[in-house]
Amino acid sequence: MPRHATAGSRTGFTLVEMVIVIVLSGLLLAAVLPASGIVDRWSLSRAARVTERHLAGVRLRAVARRERLRVRVSGPGTLETVDPAGRVIERRALGPPGARYVDSIVVRPRTLGFNPRGHGAAGSVYLYRGDRGIRVVINFVGRIRRHAFRP
Repeated sequence: MPRHATAGSRTGFTLVEMVIVIVLSGLLLAAVLPASGIVDRWSLSRAARVTERHLAGVRLRAVARRERLRVRVSGPGTLETVDPAGRVIERRALGPPGARYVDSIVVRPRTLGFNPRGHGAAGSVYLYRGDRGIRVVINFVGRIRRHAFRP
């Protein structure tokens, strides 16, 4: 015959005990997470996705406007699009204001460009964060891809 709980016996955990376990688990995770580099990898990956989308948008804009457009670094964590006259069309931050998604950005050659047909001037955008890096590459046909590397 199965035993049933009586009024004085305990079965399971109280709400207070479960909250304490969750808080302690969160504190332990917060201590381990930065040490493992997960935050650096996530930030760098997000910045690379934003860079890829920006470059793809510049390529489409060059075709739509029927003119050559260039991309260059304008500041820490910011890319800008420039028209043939040198006017800035768009600035794109790689993360929200105040957040630091990358330590540095390097564009090789100094500016990347797309012509009116959407073909690109071969080059790369190097994004660095901590001991990791991602290279966003444009080939002469305008194809955009990325590669992770260790500097």
